[in-house]
Amino acid sequence: MSKLRGKMRTGVRRIAAKILGEYPPPRLRHADELLAGLGAAEAAAGEWGPLAASIAAALRGGGSDRFLRLPPIAKTVHPRIRSHSGEYLRHVLASARCSPALRRALTESPVGQPLVHPYYPLSSPLLVQHGYHLIRLLEATDIDLAALRLVVDFGAGYGSFFRLLRNMGYRDAYVIWDIPVMCALQRFYLRNVFPQGDSFEPPRNLSWLLSGAAPVPVRARVAERGPSLFVATWSLSETPLAVRDAVAPMLEDFDYVLCAYQRAFGGIDNTEYFATLARRLPRMRWLHAECPIFHNNFYLIGARAGAR
Repeated sequence: MSKLRGKMRTGVRRIAAKILGEYPPPRLRHADELLAGLGAAEAAAGEWGPLAASIAAALRGGGSDRFLRLPPIAKTVHPRIRSHSGEYLRHVLASARCSPALRRALTESPVGQPLVHPYYPLSSPLLVQHGYHLIRLLEATDIDLAALRLVVDFGAGYGSFFRLLRNMGYRDAYVIWDIPVMCALQRFYLRNVFPQGDSFEPPRNLSWLLSGAAPVPVRARVAERGPSLFVATWSLSETPLAVRDAVAPMLEDFDYVLCAYQRAFGGIDNTEYFATLARRLPRMRWLHAECPIFHNNFYLIGARAGAR
């Protein structure tokens, strides 16, 4: 009987979230520039050309104001996470590391018409999941977010993790390292959430590095600024081995590392890959464990010995 009541409550919450989620989204600026950026990414061809084309087609057909609901985006970087969203929220709010600043930062922006969290209508499932990532990092290390001076976000979705840290007060250097399609989308989103100056530019502490570029600029910035954090949630684990081999050795340059990954991708056993990676980077103290909420998905969290 209790299970039945629980299912009924969950069903009611989802219906309520769906009703609340039909709010009118705000009008967004820079849609023409977004389409131009996607067109440039498509023209560059390569394996990401079809993704750029599908996002551009969806924007032209469905409009940019509700871009987070469009299928090519909703299926990848803004999912509902139905079966896990409640557990993520409970862990975050119960954690001793959940500060008032983090609680406030879980409040969503209406930009792009994000989904409504069925257990916390002020937020979205993805933003709460990002809060959970951050809590796992805080619980596993001695990181002081107020002392951070550099964050490198490898594969940053549409820019939600940057938004979370900024709303918690982070203003130092933030580098997004991603494919051209997603860089265009991130720039569009963050210009609308945090418009700067008369031309409504994205925050000035934010810069981009296109995938395929040599990691030399990143390594130079890590050497100059610290403490530093490297973030890769389901991104490094979805890249070819050649890309991983170029990026992975530099993880030991950072003071802190937050990686999340699925058990296998593209025929690669990721658990073995990341276990081997941890063994090859002994300067870091590693926590490598399966996520208790999202089974068959794992965290590799590291703190460099003597981190500043």
